[in-house]
Amino acid sequence: MHVFQITVDGIRKREFPVQLAEQDPDYWIFIDVSEFKGQTIKLSGPASHSALDSIYQADTIEGADSLYRERNRPQFHFTVKRGWSNDVNGPIFYKGQYHLFWQAFPFGTTWDTGFMYWGHAVSKDLIHWQELAPALMLDQLGSPWSGSSLVDHNNDGGWGKDALVLVYTAFDRKSQKQVQCIAYSTDNGVSFTRYAGNPIVDSNREVGSNDTRDPKVFWYGPTRHWVMALFEKDGMSFYSSTDLKAWTRKSHFKGLHECPDIFELPVDGDPGHTKWILHGGSSSYFIGTFDGESFTPESHELHYAEGANAHGDDALYAAQSFAEMPDGRRVQIAWGRIQPEGMPFNQMMLFPTEFKLVTTRDGLRLRTTPIAEIERLHGKTQKLSSLTVAATNQALDRAGPGPLDVRLKLTLEKDDELAIKYQGNVVATVHSADLENGPGSLEVLIDKAVAEIFVGEGARYIVREIPTSTGGHGLSFGLGKDTKVINRLEIYPMNSIW
Repeated sequence: MHVFQITVDGIRKREFPVQLAEQDPDYWIFIDVSEFKGQTIKLSGPASHSALDSIYQADTIEGADSLYRERNRPQFHFTVKRGWSNDVNGPIFYKGQYHLFWQAFPFGTTWDTGFMYWGHAVSKDLIHWQELAPALMLDQLGSPWSGSSLVDHNNDGGWGKDALVLVYTAFDRKSQKQVQCIAYSTDNGVSFTRYAGNPIVDSNREVGSNDTRDPKVFWYGPTRHWVMALFEKDGMSFYSSTDLKAWTRKSHFKGLHECPDIFELPVDGDPGHTKWILHGGSSSYFIGTFDGESFTPESHELHYAEGANAHGDDALYAAQSFAEMPDGRRVQIAWGRIQPEGMPFNQMMLFPTEFKLVTTRDGLRLRTTPIAEIERLHGKTQKLSSLTVAATNQALDRAGPGPLDVRLKLTLEKDDELAIKYQGNVVATVHSADLENGPGSLEVLIDKAVAEIFVGEGARYIVREIPTSTGGHGLSFGLGKDTKVINRLEIYPMNSIW
C-alpha cells in the first residue's frame, strides 16, 4: 500500500493509498477522474516502473463485461463494484428515491481508516441499487467517517429548503482527532458541499478522548429542535440544536459502543402507545423513553440479532434505519462483516429488514424480518405441504445451492431441535422453545457467502458466513426423528438484483 497524489497545476486535488501489483494484477480497481476532464493531471507516488506501467486511462472499467456476474458476487445483497465497504451511513428516502451511503475504501480489498470515503447508491425500490460516485472524499479535516443524513425541510441550516444534509465524523489520521462536520446538497444528492464552518462539534478535549464519532441527527417534533446522538468515550451523548450548526450537550448514556441509531416504534402496531429504541454498533439495544434531551432505559441490554463471521466477529454491525420513509415503516440495513472469496470487492450489506416492537412472554422485544419487497425477486415458486425432513431435503436438493428464499411452517414438540445445515455443516439450531413448543415459522435466505435466518417472525435473527463453493449439498435440515414436522415448505429461487 502506497500513498499517491493527484495534482493539477501543482495543487493537490486528491490523496489516497493504493495497492499496485508488481507483476500480473489479481484484480483491477478504478478511480473516477471525470471531474478533471479537459485538464492535465499528475499522478505521483512511490512505486516501481513495472507497477506504474500497468496504470491506464479508459472510459470503461477493466472487467466490466463480468461486473455483478462474478463467480462469488452475492446476487440479492448489495456489494460495491470494487474495493472495501463497511458501516452503513445515513440511509434516507429523498425526492422519490432511496439513498444508501456507506464507509468506502475503493482502493483495494483491505481498508485504511485514514482514507475512507462515503460511498453512495440509489434505488427506487430498496432492492435494485445503482452505485454512484462517492458522496464525500477527504478534505483538510480528514477522512469522512460514519454519520447520518437528514432533510432540512425548514431551512434551519440556511443551505436551502429541503436540502439533503450529511452529518459525519472527520478523522485526522495524523492527530487522531475525531470531530463532527456537515455537508449538504441542493441538487438532489448529485453533489455535496462542505459547510464552511466545520467542525460543528469538537469535544475531544472536553470528553478526554479522541473517541467521539458517528453522529445520528434527527428532528424531535415535540420541542422542535434537532437531536444528535453521538458516541463519546464510553456511551452515547445527546446534543440539541435549532440551526444544525451550534450544538449543546444535554446528557450521556453509558453502555453502548459506536454507530448509534435511535427511533420511536409503536407497541404491537398501536400508534397511541410507543417506545424508543436506542442501539449501538452491534445488535445491542435498549427500550425506553426519550424526551428530546435524554434517554431513560426501561429494559436491560437486549439483542435483536446473533451470529458470527469466519473470524468470530459479529456478522452484523453498524446498522442504520432509513430516515424519511414514505410509508412509516422502520427499515434498517446493516453491514455484513463477510468476505466473499477471491473477489475484487470485500464485505457486503445484509438484506433490508423491517423493525417492529412486540409484546412477548418475556416483555417488549424488537423483531426484524425481511422487507416485503423481497417478493419482487422471487422466481418460480415451489410449495409443498406435510413433509418429512427427508422429503424437505430432497426438494431443497432439486432447488440447488442458491440463491434462495426458503420459508417453512413447522411444529417442534417439546425439547425437539431442528438443525439448519449448509453443505452438511450446521449453521444454526432452532429449539422448540424458539417456537414456544408449538407451530411456528422459519425463513432462510441463502446467497453467496451469507445465510440470514429468521425464526418465529424475527424472534431470532441469525447471520452466518457460509462457503461460496457450489460443490456438495446446499441448504438442508436435520432432526432426530424424521416425522412429519414440516407443515408447509415454500422454495423461492431468487432473481438477481443486478
